[in-house]
Amino acid sequence: MQTESPGALPDNTPIIIGSGQYVERLSNGAPPLNPPMYLAAQACLNALEDGGVKPHAIDAIATIRLFSDSPGAWASEFGGSTNPPESIARRIGASPTKRIYSNVGGNEPLQLLVELMQAIASGEIKSALLTGAEAIANQRYAMRQGVVLDWQEDIDAPLDDRTAVDRLVSMEEINAGFNLPVRFYGAIEMLQAHQMGHSLPQHERFMGRFMASFSEIAAQNPYSQFSQIYSAHDITEVGPGNYPISLPYLKRLIAQDAVNQAAAVLITSAGNAREMGIDPAQWVFLESFAYGADHVLSQRHDPARSEAMKRVLLSTLSQADRSMLDIDLIDIYSCFPCAVTAACEVLELPTDGSRPLTVTGGLPYFGGPGNNYSMHALAEMARRLRGNADRALITANGGMLSKHAAALLTSACASAQKIDWNDSPYFGIDCSDIPIRQYAGNPERGQIVTYTVAMRKEKPDLAMIIADSATGERFLAASTEPAVTRELAARNSIGRQVEVDAAEERRGFHFANA
Repeated sequence: MQTESPGALPDNTPIIIGSGQYVERLSNGAPPLNPPMYLAAQACLNALEDGGVKPHAIDAIATIRLFSDSPGAWASEFGGSTNPPESIARRIGASPTKRIYSNVGGNEPLQLLVELMQAIASGEIKSALLTGAEAIANQRYAMRQGVVLDWQEDIDAPLDDRTAVDRLVSMEEINAGFNLPVRFYGAIEMLQAHQMGHSLPQHERFMGRFMASFSEIAAQNPYSQFSQIYSAHDITEVGPGNYPISLPYLKRLIAQDAVNQAAAVLITSAGNAREMGIDPAQWVFLESFAYGADHVLSQRHDPARSEAMKRVLLSTLSQADRSMLDIDLIDIYSCFPCAVTAACEVLELPTDGSRPLTVTGGLPYFGGPGNNYSMHALAEMARRLRGNADRALITANGGMLSKHAAALLTSACASAQKIDWNDSPYFGIDCSDIPIRQYAGNPERGQIVTYTVAMRKEKPDLAMIIADSATGERFLAASTEPAVTRELAARNSIGRQVEVDAAEERRGFHFANA
């Protein structure tokens, strides 16, 4: 039974009671060059101050995995902490009994939020800090300037180190040159453009218009790494600092990871908050949540979207018996434009800038702090929900539109009991029944499903295709032939026939004569 009185909520109801963010910007003078754990500690101190809680009350610290510790990302030549949660704890004066270092993925902040809430609801812990940071801008600045930093911290303390790596790509994709996220998302974007009936210039203008609205929000955010407002023209025209990366993307259309940003949220139980005298007006509740994972991109029947994303988003709304008309604030994960449009299609949201789709400004303009971006959305939502708005939706994405999570937050205590924490709620969405395309053995010919072209020095360099054989099996191929790369970069080639040049490691291809 729901109630409007916070005093009647069960003591084990998990709540967010504080949030904090921190940013360091490079200036004309010497930047501080602090390590990421320093930044995270500052965000945690801000969250503790915001919640009115002392560090000694913290039982658990969960930290989002750094890009430098993520496979295939940006290793740090300056070292790092062997126990990030404990590095933070020692900086803020906390003594947690539970320390978690997350898996890889932009979905991790939301999933760990719920995991900590479940631990609080079960009585395993009383209060927790969820945090993350990146200092990639400091790292790269030091490397450019030849500055040697010592970020190494060797700590002997218990750690739940989640080093398991989900299978987000296939060897077939890697062998065909799909070895960077921008190439996968470029292929998604090209297929979305085709399905919208856009030519490449039309789609560039489309992306520029709706992403410019993100830039405007980022410029007003005091925690943005970047403060410049970009117009649609600025975003889609080649110029200084805005160069082609992988068709159809220029640099200003994609997540910017050269940041020094951190965020944290403080979580406890309603009973503990009462004991500490925390004003119920500061309490923020989880109304619903869902997560799920899709197949690798090239095996999806429609690589322009994710069925797992659709199920996760719709489940989050249906659990709470809400529609988007009930949602006051939205933050759509925005690593690439196609990730935004895929979510907006499911949620029936406009992409013309008429409704704000972010509270931060998004990964290309606010900043893309590795796996930790959604922590900033969480921190911002927790702050704003104490004001006039009473419901907020956050979506998160990891991999190649692969792993998805969504959370509906509210300041309405009546909605706090939609989740029965005493019944060990399970929020996972079963996606095991999503069919896949089987890979072809040795195709001789096929039809392009989608493609991208990687650029080097603003010229087409590597063409990569996802294609279907005549029997409907999926295959991938790549070409460095100038005639092929120029042709693919010049006009829409989805649906065109190609002939395969079999190679031991990487299939080549050329356009069929007929």
